[in-house]
Amino acid sequence: MKIVMLENNETDMKRLLDLLINHFIPEHSMGKLSAKEFNFAKGYAWLVENVNCGAWAVEDDDGVFVGSIGLNLTSPWYSDTKYLTDGWFYVLPEHRNTGVGKMLLDRAKEFAEESGMPLIVGVFNAEDTESKFDIMQRMGMKVVGGLFAAGV
Repeated sequence: MKIVMLENNETDMKRLLDLLINHFIPEHSMGKLSAKEFNFAKGYAWLVENVNCGAWAVEDDDGVFVGSIGLNLTSPWYSDTKYLTDGWFYVLPEHRNTGVGKMLLDRAKEFAEESGMPLIVGVFNAEDTESKFDIMQRMGMKVVGGLFAAGV
């Protein structure tokens, strides 16, 4: 397996869409925030924005994307200080616990460090959040807050 930086071209975007539409969306269940309410035009524009900022995928030996992370450049409402956050961070279920997620997160952390910006990665999923928090901490991330939901 190898990690590749994504580019905003037809080939990479088709492969990324295949991973996220055919695998992430059916798996992502968050009630009203579920990915099942996918708006293609909005979603595609979001993917392009993140790919243009910085995005990577891990390919298997057949060149199939088995995981990907995309970064978004933003700043807090109260400051012009820029930071990077994840637009998505997804690994196919059969490739979890194999190092794919770590490869992606390590590359995103390197990119943030090279850019001189903090990296904020969230766990935006209602299932098994404690183990996901544990995994993120084992991969060198520090808990700096949390998300809480009502009405979802």
